[in-house]
Amino acid sequence: MFGMGYLRFFLLKRARVSYNSSNFLKSLRYSRVMFIFFNDRDSLDLLARSNLRLKKYQSAAKYYKKAEKYGYILMDHDLNKFVSELKSENFIGAYSSLKKLKNKREYDSKLRELIVGIKKLSDSEIVVTIQDLEKIHDIPEKLKNLLPWSSKEVDFDSSSTGSKFTPLSKDKMVSERYKREIVRLQHSGSYKVANFISKSIRKPFKAIILPITLPFFILNIIRKKTGKLPNHIDSNYSLSESSNNRNSIIFFPTNGVGFGHFTRLLAIAKQIRKTDSEIEIVFFTTMPTLNILAAEGFPCYYVPGRYRYEDMDPSTWNSICEEMLNLVLTIHKPKAFIFDGAYPYRGMLNALQSYSNNILKVWIRRGSIKKKSSNIPIDSFSHFHAVIRPGDSMPANFDDEFDNAIPLIKTNPIILFDSIESGQSSLRERLGIPKLSIVCYLQLGAGKINDTTSELNITIEELIKHPHIYVVIGESLIGDQIKFSHPRVRNIREYPNSKYFNDIDFAIVAGGYNTYHELIEFNVPSICYPNFNTGRDDQLARTELAENNKSMIVIRNRNKINISIAISKIIDDSTRKDMKSKLKSLKRSNGAKVAAKWILDAIN
Repeated sequence: MFGMGYLRFFLLKRARVSYNSSNFLKSLRYSRVMFIFFNDRDSLDLLARSNLRLKKYQSAAKYYKKAEKYGYILMDHDLNKFVSELKSENFIGAYSSLKKLKNKREYDSKLRELIVGIKKLSDSEIVVTIQDLEKIHDIPEKLKNLLPWSSKEVDFDSSSTGSKFTPLSKDKMVSERYKREIVRLQHSGSYKVANFISKSIRKPFKAIILPITLPFFILNIIRKKTGKLPNHIDSNYSLSESSNNRNSIIFFPTNGVGFGHFTRLLAIAKQIRKTDSEIEIVFFTTMPTLNILAAEGFPCYYVPGRYRYEDMDPSTWNSICEEMLNLVLTIHKPKAFIFDGAYPYRGMLNALQSYSNNILKVWIRRGSIKKKSSNIPIDSFSHFHAVIRPGDSMPANFDDEFDNAIPLIKTNPIILFDSIESGQSSLRERLGIPKLSIVCYLQLGAGKINDTTSELNITIEELIKHPHIYVVIGESLIGDQIKFSHPRVRNIREYPNSKYFNDIDFAIVAGGYNTYHELIEFNVPSICYPNFNTGRDDQLARTELAENNKSMIVIRNRNKINISIAISKIIDDSTRKDMKSKLKSLKRSNGAKVAAKWILDAIN
């Protein structure tokens, strides 16, 4: 008798010391041996708690149930049993333990954990679980609200949207994802080839000529993938319809080497909001500068561009784009989808094709496209109801739109805001530039296409030879930082830099769409370095109009001599005054207002 008492004392002491020193595996072994011999409360308590700390939740729950069977109440019994049952996904056992908790704060906290756990189930599993819980205890309203048919409206800012969101059904989301995956597989080249071979060998004549027909079939697949033939998705599986549209518009600006696409859509979005403050404007973008949208109060979804991943193939990225955009379209149910980009992504087109024509689909397609630039997929226009063409300095080629018989809306150049809206800036005071000095704004592109370092250095060196000139380098938020140490050189890295154009005397810039038209709007004499290495943007053709008008100086062959001559010419007060006078004839009203009005008229 004494020997058994000593053995129990020894095992209990060892188990407790091990547990208190966080050696839970050792305490588990000692308490298990103790339970075999003595089957008492202390051994069960240590067994249950050791299993719990080792995250063996099912074993821990088993010992708490065994303790209840023997009539034992262990340390923190109900609380620990709740955790064991919840982590084991035994929601009925967890709820039974929850009902025994006396502390209200503890009860509310654990109820939230239970709700989070049940939410992870599919809709059908949630229904069965809630029904089982009701058989045991009355359940609170918070649990009843998990049922798929219960009202679960989530308010957004009613002052800006005047509408509500309804959370997506988990079963519907899963089924939609499976449907999209099936459609994707049916659309894959390997599936089409296998299906073609399978159908051919079932018929003797087709089987005989298969060596001839198969290469032509594969060639057609390649031509569809490269956009030379229409590439419509046909499937027996219908995807989501866009009925019951909300008062919402989704904007999708891509990002190239600068802010062109992004700025145009932001300008249109702001004009729409001015006209209709109740409409919800949502951005879905590859542009990383989300802080700009946050400052404007526009919710946004970000999908990084393919080249931000290492060695990602186009089909994988398009799958990501399609999946994310499908979710955004399903959640927001927009009245319109506005895209601005040079090349429509296949993932985007697939997502749009999943929805009915209740959504207005518009492509903002800037002109000034190089003749030798790569062609877009031949079926791209069939996904859109209209194309809005922002104006440029030269006549645009509308052959694509006319060939596809798609409605075309022409506007003036689209810029973010007018010179009147900007007012006089405080650039000189802010950067410590003397009032009587001449300020040159220098911006030679986003630094993503070609290396402008050499031209940039030459230009700065030539500018600072003139002691009364201060240079303000405009850095792009998506470009590299430019470091040039000189007492008369300053840097600004903001968006948009055009808000400072009322405070500069002249500019030296590349011929990008945004900067070019902003300089005209703000009446700034300029020297232009058209970039010849852009993929689709014809900067030379754009800037030649201002050159012929003698309101800008265009340098094609940039070298030290030509740059020096141009700077010497533009720093003359009379030259700048003459250029300002001639720039006024090029100025036109902001096309963003016309584009915004057309979109609102089309959806209302």
